[in-house]
Amino acid sequence: MEGSLGKKIAVITIVIFAAIFAYILFNTFFISKDYLYGPPLLFLKNRYISIDIYPHGYTSSTVFTNNYIEGTTSPEDIGILRLFLKKRGVKGVFFIIPNYIKTHPLSKSPLVVAELTKLKEDGHELAQAGTYHTYGPDMARGAEPGQELLTLSFDDQIDRIRIGRDLLIELGFPPVGFRAPSFSTNEETFRVLESLDFLYDSSTLAPPRTFNTLLKPSLSQGLLYPYHPTGFEFLEFTDYVDPTRRYAKAVSLFKRVTDQNGVFVYHTFIGNVTQPERLQLLDTFLDLVSSENTWCCTLSELTEWWQARAKLRVETEKVGKVFHIRVDNRTPFALPEFGLTLNLTPLGVTEYMILNSREDILAQGKLPARKKIFISLPGNPES
Repeated sequence: MEGSLGKKIAVITIVIFAAIFAYILFNTFFISKDYLYGPPLLFLKNRYISIDIYPHGYTSSTVFTNNYIEGTTSPEDIGILRLFLKKRGVKGVFFIIPNYIKTHPLSKSPLVVAELTKLKEDGHELAQAGTYHTYGPDMARGAEPGQELLTLSFDDQIDRIRIGRDLLIELGFPPVGFRAPSFSTNEETFRVLESLDFLYDSSTLAPPRTFNTLLKPSLSQGLLYPYHPTGFEFLEFTDYVDPTRRYAKAVSLFKRVTDQNGVFVYHTFIGNVTQPERLQLLDTFLDLVSSENTWCCTLSELTEWWQARAKLRVETEKVGKVFHIRVDNRTPFALPEFGLTLNLTPLGVTEYMILNSREDILAQGKLPARKKIFISLPGNPES
C-alpha cells in the first residue's frame, strides 16, 4: 500500500510540475522565438545575399524616452535636459500629459509649451501619455493612482485619448505615438489607438524581472523587436528600464538586446533626471550607447523604418552573366540607405544589378563586390 501511495504522489507531483513548466513555456514562447529565429522580417537573407536590419549599417537600435511633461512641470528642468541632450547629440521621445489631473492643461502653461517647442525644433519627438494621467476617486473606477486607462471601456478610452490628442494638436504637437500612464493598458487600448491612427505604442515594460513574472501571461509579448499586436497594423515597443535609477540592470539589458540586434527603449522621468547625480548616470550610460554600433533615433523614425523593412520583398535571378536583385517596398514609408551584402554569386555571372519593382537600376557593378552596397527605396504612396 505504501509503495502504491508513493507512486501516486510521484505521478501527481510530476503532473503538477509538467503543468507549471508548460504554462511557463507557453508564456515565454515569444521571447524564445525572438532569440531563436530573429526579427519577424519578410526577407533577411538567402544563399546569395543578406540585407541589414537597420539603416546606415547599424546593427541595433536604441531610443531615449522621457516621462511625463505636463502643466506643472518645471520649465527649468525641461531646459536643463534639452541642453544636456543637445550637447550629447541625442534626440529622443518626450511623452506629454495634455491635461494633468484634469486641472492643469498645457494651454495654461505657456512656459512649458515654449520649452516643448524648443524640444521639437531640436529634433525630438513629442508623443502622448494618456490625457489626465492621475485622477480623483470619483473617476477612478477601481484603478490604482496613475493607471488612467486600466479599467476603462473602449468607448471611454477612445473619448479620453481623443481629447488629449486634440489638445496636443491645438498646441502644434500632433502625436503619432502613445504611452499609457504607469504603462497600464487593457485589451481595448490597442483597438482605440489604431482607430485614432496612432503609428505606435510603447506601454509594455520588459519582463521577466522576478521569478513570479514567469507565471504571468504578459510575457507573451515581444521583447527584442517591435511587434504587431495580433490583428493590428501599428507597432508595440517594449520599454526596458530607467538607467538613472537602475543603472546596472540597464547596462545588462542593453548589452543583451544589442547583442541580439534588437531594439532597446529606455526611459527617464523629467522630475528626477535633472538631479546632478542622475544626470551623471545618464551621461555615463550614453557613453556606453555611443560605443556600440546602434542607431539612436526617435520611435516614429524607427516605426516607419520597421514597417517598410518588415515587408521588404527581395528576389534574385541570374540573367546571362548578370546577377539581378529586385527589391520592392510595398509600404508608404521610405527605406533610406540600407546595406546589402553579396555573400555568394551564381556560377558564370560577372556583374550585379539591383533594380526596383519598376525595373529602375538602383546600383550595378562588377563581381565580386568586396564592399557592402547601400541603396535607398522611396515609399509607395499607393500601397
